[in-house]
Amino acid sequence: MLISLLTGFAAGALHVVGGADHLVAMAPMSLNRPVQALRSGLAWGVGHAAGVVVLALMTLLIKDLAHLEAMSAWAEWFVGVSLLVVGTLAIRTAFGLELHTHEHHHDGERQHRHLHLHVRGQSNHRRHAHAASGLGLLHGLAGASHVLAVIPALALPPLGAVIYLLAYLGGSIAAMLLVAAALSMLTQRTGARCLPVLVGVTGGLSILTGMIWLQKTSATVF
Repeated sequence: MLISLLTGFAAGALHVVGGADHLVAMAPMSLNRPVQALRSGLAWGVGHAAGVVVLALMTLLIKDLAHLEAMSAWAEWFVGVSLLVVGTLAIRTAFGLELHTHEHHHDGERQHRHLHLHVRGQSNHRRHAHAASGLGLLHGLAGASHVLAVIPALALPPLGAVIYLLAYLGGSIAAMLLVAAALSMLTQRTGARCLPVLVGVTGGLSILTGMIWLQKTSATVF
């Protein structure tokens, strides 16, 4: 059982970290305060896990009826579209970032200032979580790698198979949380003044990856 747990967790984590489209798509959402970045990472991980579960169940239960290849191809195409959207929104956000300072006074301490960043017209961060979970769902449905991840579970006893699949999902969620945390910490270390540039660069990378992704998948879909 321990082997099933460790193998599944490692497979899920490596799948997330090894996917350039995963990292590029989440980067613009992770260049934020740690709590918000972790929230986006968790939302992506949960959405991704849901997509994997749907694809795995269809593979195991109705594989003869469901057109998995067609569904996966369309999901991959929509991943490319979503990367373009995420990149465009990131660049728009980069131009809308406002940098200003706040003065703080503490008892017995000298006056000091803190830098703060805000996005014009943005007051609700729940949309980021919804967007991240939807993006994760698309990534979970896209590609045949998740089907391959289910294959080891077929050779295991029922309990071992369940443990393997749950560990796979847990590993993918944990990996994206770590990625989001690392990107957020990078933002904090480089300073708030660099954030507009980082957001713009990751947005540009997202658009570039989306264009390559669409060129790669359009021949299969159309």
